[in-house]
Amino acid sequence: MKKGLCSFIPWMEIEAPCYGSAFPGQDNQALTTLRRLLTACCIAFPITIDAAVAAVEHVVISHIENDVPTTQGFRILREAYRRLGIEATEQFLPHERSLRHADNGETDGDVMRMAGLEASYPGLVRVPEPLVSFNAIAFTTGLTFTVNGWDSLRPYTICIARGMKMAERNTEGFNRMLANNVEQLLAMLRHDRCQVGVMGPASWLEIDRLKIGPLKALEPPITSIPLYHYVNRRHADLAPRLAEVLRQMRRDGTIETLLQPETQPIQDARQRNSLQ
Repeated sequence: MKKGLCSFIPWMEIEAPCYGSAFPGQDNQALTTLRRLLTACCIAFPITIDAAVAAVEHVVISHIENDVPTTQGFRILREAYRRLGIEATEQFLPHERSLRHADNGETDGDVMRMAGLEASYPGLVRVPEPLVSFNAIAFTTGLTFTVNGWDSLRPYTICIARGMKMAERNTEGFNRMLANNVEQLLAMLRHDRCQVGVMGPASWLEIDRLKIGPLKALEPPITSIPLYHYVNRRHADLAPRLAEVLRQMRRDGTIETLLQPETQPIQDARQRNSLQ
């Protein structure tokens, strides 16, 4: 049973659940003021104590549906939360909705996104240690050009996944089309609705599954950026703790190990579906 402040001040006679009096009958102004202050503390303080000692035991994390990099990121996060004594489960959602749910508190966080989203989504707090690095790659059905950052895509019609903030922000003003997911993006690219599709290297698995190849992945990547876990602001206190655990996991090789399951399958899918 948790105790409030009143449990520790039995010497004051006030209208609150505190008992006993060292000053019976006194009603001077100073004592009256003190009584009022303590009454307020008796009401509010137990709530403060309960909130402070309540431990987080389970979190639900927004997970972009059918997205291999997010699956890899969540695998790392689940272990990081486990090391803090917290069970993490995922809720599968489309790109943009995943982010909104984390921002408005319907979930406890989002698996991973680019840095800086807290400026547009004030309900989110970034964990200041990256999960992984992400390479944005230009895929085509055969078109070849020199890739040199985002601006080199400007002359072409491009497809990006809705909610992929890195691509959305860097292609403002471009001739672009938004797809609801990678599967739709690939269909748009294959049917010549766009000339360039912006995706990550793990998209080779989806290309292979859908039998939608062969496609060409242009080199070098458009950009390579770190991706970070975000928690809802009600869990802001977890951010530095998670950052420290992630640093430990990077030092002891755990993160590298947890990324391994997809490494060879991605390479094999690329070999089967790559247009030379």
